[in-house]
Amino acid sequence: MTVETIPPLSYNNDDHSFGFETCRSRWPKILRTAIEDTQIEMDANKKTNPKKYREGEGIIEEIKSLAHHIVTDGPILKFRNDDIPGLNSFDDTLIQLEKDNDVSHLTWLTGPWLYLECYIYRQIDTYFKKRSEWLDFDVFNRLKRETFISSAMGVYELVIRYKELYAKASTLAKDKKALKSVFEEFIEISLWGNATDLSLLANATLEDIKSVQGSAARANSKKNIIVNDLELAWDRITQSKADVKRVDFILDNAGFEFFTDVCLTLFLLDTGLVDQVVYHTKTRPWMVSDTMTKDIEIMLQDMLNTQFFPEHRSEVQFFVDAVHKYQKAGKIQAAQSEFWTVDLDFWNLSKDEVHYGGAQLWKYFQDSTLVIVKGDLNYRKLTGDRHWPRHTPFTTAINKLADSGIHLVALRTCKADVCAGLPRGLDEQLSKYWESLGHEIGELWCSSGKWAVISYSDGHVSK
Repeated sequence: MTVETIPPLSYNNDDHSFGFETCRSRWPKILRTAIEDTQIEMDANKKTNPKKYREGEGIIEEIKSLAHHIVTDGPILKFRNDDIPGLNSFDDTLIQLEKDNDVSHLTWLTGPWLYLECYIYRQIDTYFKKRSEWLDFDVFNRLKRETFISSAMGVYELVIRYKELYAKASTLAKDKKALKSVFEEFIEISLWGNATDLSLLANATLEDIKSVQGSAARANSKKNIIVNDLELAWDRITQSKADVKRVDFILDNAGFEFFTDVCLTLFLLDTGLVDQVVYHTKTRPWMVSDTMTKDIEIMLQDMLNTQFFPEHRSEVQFFVDAVHKYQKAGKIQAAQSEFWTVDLDFWNLSKDEVHYGGAQLWKYFQDSTLVIVKGDLNYRKLTGDRHWPRHTPFTTAINKLADSGIHLVALRTCKADVCAGLPRGLDEQLSKYWESLGHEIGELWCSSGKWAVISYSDGHVSK
C-alpha cells in the first residue's frame, strides 16, 4: 500500500460526518460536566483542604478556556511539555498536520477529528497533573460509577447466567458444539456492551440504558451485526498450539461494557479455552468512560455494595469471588501503556515505532493467541480514522497491522464514520434505509450505534 492509496483523514469541517456534530455539541457538554464534577470535589474539600479548593478554581478556569477555544474555532497550540509522557507525540503530529494542510495553525472546528479528540483528553489531564492536590483525581469517575450502578438489571441477568454456566463448565468443555454456541453468546454480549458509551449517552435516561441491555435486546440486535468474522476468532482460539494460550483485551469503556468483558473472560478461563487473560487499560482518564486499572477493582467493590446491588447477592458474590480467584492465580492481569493515550493510530503497533511503547506492545502481542480490540475509538485507531470506501477489506484498512503477526478481532458497535469490510452495496442500502427513517444524511447510519462489526485479521495477510 502506498501513501497515494491511503484515503484522507476525517476532519471536523465535513458536515456529512459525525465529527461535525461531535466537536460542536458533544465536546462542550462533556467539558461542562467536567467543570461540574470538579466543583463537587472542590466543595467537598473546601474546609478541610483549602489548597485543593484554590487549585480547583484554576482547573475550572482552564477547562472553561478550552471550551471557549473549541466553540470559537480557536487555533490548536503545542503542548511544549516534556514532563508528562506522550505530549511530544501531539506536538510532532501537529507540526506534520499543519505542513500537510499548508496552514499556519489548525483550528478546533476544521482539524482532524481523531487527533483533536485525543488532544482534548490529554489537555484536560494536564490541568490536573500540574496541581499537587489533584494528581490522582479522575474527573469522569462519578459518571463511570453511576452508569454502571444504573445497569443493575443487566448485571443481575449476567451473574445469574454465569453461575448457571459455571456449574456446567467441565461438561460444556467436552461438547464443542455447545461450547462454541456459548462462546458466540458471550462475544455478542461483549460486543453490545459498548452500547453504554458514556461520551455518547451523556444525557441518556435509565430507560435508555436498560434498552440496550438484556437477552431480548441482544437477540433483536443479532441481525445488525453486518460483518461477522466470529468463526475465524473461534478457530484461532481452539486451534492454537501455544503452551500458554493468552487472550489480550484492548479495553474500551469501564462499567457495564467492561463487566461484559469480564463475563467473557470467566467463560474462557472456566472452560479451559484459554489459560490467561490480560486487560490493557488507560494510564489516565480518557474519553469519559475508558477503563483505567483502578476501575477494575472499583467495579468489583461496587458490586459487593448491597446499596448499589441489593438483589441476587449470592450470584453477585460468586461472580466477584471468581474474578478475585483468577487475579490471585495470575490468570487475570492488567497492563497499561502510554501508547493508548497518545494520538498515534494502531498502525504504529510496529517493531519500528520506538516511541511511546509501540514496539514493546508489538513484540508482546506476538505471543498472544488473540487480541480482542474493543469499541469504536479503538476501531477508529485500527483503521486510521480515514475515509475508506466501506467495502474496503478490513485487512486493507488496518494497513501494516494486517501483516504484523498479531492475531486480532475487533468488536465494534458502529458510532463513527469509518467502517470497512462490508459487502459491496450494503453501505448504499443502509444509507437509503437511514434516510427513509427521516434522517437527512444517509451515510450517518454508521454512527448511530444500531449496527456492529466483528472483524478479524490473522496478522499474516501478505504471507
